[in-house]
Amino acid sequence: MHIGIISDTHNDIEATEKALEILAERNVNILVHAGDINSPRMLEFFKNMDCYIVLGNGDLIDRDEIRKKGIELGMRPAEEKIEFTLDGKNFAVFHGHDVPLFRETVSSGKFDYIIKGHTHFFENYVINNCRVINPGALYRREESSFAILDIETDKVEKIILDEL
Repeated sequence: MHIGIISDTHNDIEATEKALEILAERNVNILVHAGDINSPRMLEFFKNMDCYIVLGNGDLIDRDEIRKKGIELGMRPAEEKIEFTLDGKNFAVFHGHDVPLFRETVSSGKFDYIIKGHTHFFENYVINNCRVINPGALYRREESSFAILDIETDKVEKIILDEL
């Protein structure tokens, strides 16, 4: 099972469409968005995918509208933190701006994967038997990046949009 992981789209329609096009070409239809969508209208781009979306610090102003739009589109509600299980693996997703939440989640030992964003830098490492993934940002970085996680092999592929 493959999961597309994006974060920090910040209303960047062009980069978001490009990333979603690559995911579609690879038949990836599960998407995790680690926050900073910044606008309810961006959810329209994700409506045909099985999405797990969290709110980032940049979503706080429009959080109610983002939640409402997601519900209208039949999506799971966007929260500050979500937990779910896929293929027997436990996931925690949050934006990453709440450092105590990150530390608490890592130290809990309950998760196989923690997905976060916020820093706009790609990360992929293991701590406390948990893989931490930050796909980087689709917006406002020297490079626009996202990731694809293969749950079966535990491999993370970093995709840099600027190199395609």
